[in-house]
Amino acid sequence: MTVVRNKTKYDRILTITAGFLCLFALLCTFVALCTPSWTINEYSSDGEVQWHGLFYKCNRFKCILNYHHYILAIVVTIISIIFLLFATISVFLIVLYNIFRRYFYLTSLFILINVLLHFIGVVLYTHQSTINGISARLMILSNVLACISLAIVSYIAGRYSIFYPKNQTDFHFTKVENIEAITKIEEQQIMQT
Repeated sequence: MTVVRNKTKYDRILTITAGFLCLFALLCTFVALCTPSWTINEYSSDGEVQWHGLFYKCNRFKCILNYHHYILAIVVTIISIIFLLFATISVFLIVLYNIFRRYFYLTSLFILINVLLHFIGVVLYTHQSTINGISARLMILSNVLACISLAIVSYIAGRYSIFYPKNQTDFHFTKVENIEAITKIEEQQIMQT
């Protein structure tokens, strides 16, 4: 019995992994955007611990809306969330439907733009404040997950671009080519014995 690896199975597993990494990065970014724990100030002038994020400035008693200082960081972060959402949707569409594999390079582009905008958003925030809260760490984690997903998606997009000229209908080797490979391997095994 001859075993031949099915490369499309590994591509599908890698694509699903990249999709879940994008989804988890999207959730981390959304939580980081909504929570006010980007900067924690333990040494404030009134002696109270204060924390603030992109939208709110809080102490033990109340939270006030304070987004005027970080408006550019907010806009860049929201645009990066939109690109990450497009990337996540396109990765899962490619897992479900073969027709989207022809345009899989767009997914790499969406994730690359997202990574750059995430980084720019964090830099714009740290230009005015320090980042020592859990929300800022979630934002950095989502950027790292998006970078890992970018590497996986770029690898798979390269494989699909190689397969496209050979078989434009389904983007993987046909069964005839697999049968030919199996017969060649069987012939080599017979010749060795």
